Amino acid sequence: MKELRRNMRLVGAAVVIAFIMLAGWFSFTVFEQGAIWASSSRNTRLRATSAQRGDIVDRNGNVLATTKDGERAYISNAFARRALATTVGDDRGMSGTGVESFHSAQLLDISDSLLERLSALLNGKSRRGNTVELTIDAPMTVELAQAFPSGYRGAVCVLNWKTGEVLAMVSMPNYDPLDVSSAEDTAFMNRCLQGLYTPGSVFKIVTLASALENDPNLAGQYFSCAGTWEYEGGSIVCLGREAHGTVSLERAFAKSCNVTFGKLAYQLGFGRLGATAARMGFGQSLRLSDFTLSTSRFPSGSNNMSDLVWAGIGQSTVLVTPMHMAMIAASVANGGTMIEPWTVRRVVSNTGLVVRMGGSNGSVNVMRGETAASVAQCMRTAVTSGTATRANIEGVTVCGKTGSAETSDDKTVETNAWFVGFIRESAHPYAVAVVIEQGGAGSRMATEVGRKALELAMERG
Repeated sequence: MKELRRNMRLVGAAVVIAFIMLAGWFSFTVFEQGAIWASSSRNTRLRATSAQRGDIVDRNGNVLATTKDGERAYISNAFARRALATTVGDDRGMSGTGVESFHSAQLLDISDSLLERLSALLNGKSRRGNTVELTIDAPMTVELAQAFPSGYRGAVCVLNWKTGEVLAMVSMPNYDPLDVSSAEDTAFMNRCLQGLYTPGSVFKIVTLASALENDPNLAGQYFSCAGTWEYEGGSIVCLGREAHGTVSLERAFAKSCNVTFGKLAYQLGFGRLGATAARMGFGQSLRLSDFTLSTSRFPSGSNNMSDLVWAGIGQSTVLVTPMHMAMIAASVANGGTMIEPWTVRRVVSNTGLVVRMGGSNGSVNVMRGETAASVAQCMRTAVTSGTATRANIEGVTVCGKTGSAETSDDKTVETNAWFVGFIRESAHPYAVAVVIEQGGAGSRMATEVGRKALELAMERG
């Protein structure tokens, strides 16, 4: 009998220990893994209780997403709803970088106590989550989507280069968050953040900065362009084999002279050009506070001279996201300092308490102030008398760079059109990056969209 009682006590103790371990594991899962659990598209229980989600509003208080009668609701205007879809996201988590997924923990108010969460879950109560207020200007985003060439794919990013606030992100094609089943697969990708593109000549901003950082005297030197240049292992040509003759560095940049920038890359070598690219974020994991960027690439591990020369003009295996190019343009405008971009202004509880204030989590100096000033002047000349004249806006100083990036498969060669730029005056601290897939050489369409973006930013302040 004593042996039986002893065994029963042991079994009871084991049950208690197992219960404590299970409770501890559950608490850890809820507290430590809550954000992941909340944002998972496989979480059917949370989808069923989506009434818990708080509102998503833009910088002016326009409601972009809310919960009505237990269902998630978005902007009633279909075009606007689609234009903002990859930024806002959807309640099924199809757009992983959208606010609905990336900030699901805030919308669901995961910070509540375990007992409150369990009580609401067991009783079927729908607690109202936090309101997430964005830096995004919804009307600006919609107008930019309207200005984007019909039928084309691509992206537009607009930043405040002083603060890092993201004002607009347009990604084409887009989708309707109320009808995700009819969307094409690539529509769920936010091309601003996840699209990796060959940059073409907009990468000359990086090559120019690297050259000036390593030899400031280059700013006063002249270069010879015969329209083509042969180096050991290959050759490089300017668009249409145009011979630019004897040109200053500023003029070579404004006219987008491939020969000059191929020579600069050759002289810099992989080490110095690659180091500049790395300082500007190439090859670096850019997981920011409000979103994650695909990692931009530079062929720093290569020893092939053609890779180096063509990388200097943004070809070879160089890849970059539109947001990253906007950050690079913004760093030139900001005197060489790259500020982390952000999209959440603040998070407010359902009782009106501000539970989180947004803002940039940091900055890094990517070039000297003198270098940034020289690059900005070259970008200004590109707008006044170079390849980017369509970007000019009367009354302000627009600095910019166009790019025609060739991409190919075994059968065809396509040209993506780029424009990156900024307004130099601190009263209008706006930077933009535009890419239009298969937009053609010359970047006319991309430049016009870029100008429209800067004009809208000025108008809406």
